Amino acid sequence: MPHPTLLSSTLRRLTVAVSLVTSTLFAALAAAILFPQSAIWTWALLFFLPIFWLHCYFPGYVSYSPTAFGRVREVVTSPRAVRECVVCGEADDRGVARAFSTQFVVAGIPLSTTDRGENEYCTRCHAVEFSPT
Repeated sequence: MPHPTLLSSTLRRLTVAVSLVTSTLFAALAAAILFPQSAIWTWALLFFLPIFWLHCYFPGYVSYSPTAFGRVREVVTSPRAVRECVVCGEADDRGVARAFSTQFVVAGIPLSTTDRGENEYCTRCHAVEFSPT
């Protein structure tokens, strides 16, 4: 199961874009106030990333490590009754469900989910498919 998102994909991208713009302006303002005699853009660049990340972190947009960039794949395995095993086709009351997702992430913030799904395995097939050997 992918990390929960608070907003739809389009609204989420728009919100992150607005956060990007306001963080840039706030970083430039902070640099101008704290270091009025120096090169403002050097300091603004240093202030930008932490401000942007915190701006997205507090509303709950950050789901991964702040160093996560690119495509991130996540698989969550949970025990539950299985209607039909994807390998053998049998039902099992003590089966395993594996939910997977691939998300495009920038600085720990998932911008879009590119792939998601779920597979159900009976106990026997799960032991064979995912054995540590």
